Amino acid sequence: MLHIAGVNYESIADADGVACTIFFSGCRHYCEGCHSKDTWDFNYGIPVSDSLIENINKEIDKRPFLSALVLSGGDPMYSASEILKILPQIHIPKSKIWCYSGFKIEEIQSNPSMKKLLDKCNVLVDGKFEIDKRIVNAGFYGSSNQRVWKRNDKGEWHLYQKK
Repeated sequence: MLHIAGVNYESIADADGVACTIFFSGCRHYCEGCHSKDTWDFNYGIPVSDSLIENINKEIDKRPFLSALVLSGGDPMYSASEILKILPQIHIPKSKIWCYSGFKIEEIQSNPSMKKLLDKCNVLVDGKFEIDKRIVNAGFYGSSNQRVWKRNDKGEWHLYQKK
């Protein structure tokens, strides 16, 4: 069962503008220096239910200034199939979805389940956090190996934020 570790309804760090960030539980990357080790456990947090989705939507609807929905974790790609089932029920601000994953875009595109979730996203921050490559104030990534990708209107992915 899919679990949510937490929600930040007014994040200014995870996307352009102000976003609603959902932290999904479950990750097997085990990055040294991870700032949310609790989310490694797939059973951490609150199980997803209709009432939880309803509460998330109520909070999103109270904030017309939100610019995006951010899928974070843990790593949402580990639960791609489950997230795809609930995503249509979530009110997505400005129809923009950002996703943070420790997988590289090439790995995601070669996995059918992960690719389906990626296809719903507008922006992807990819790559495992590597503490020896840590960067502060770099934008939307925490280590120099990570990349920020943006999908254009044709569905093609291009580097959005370069190092």
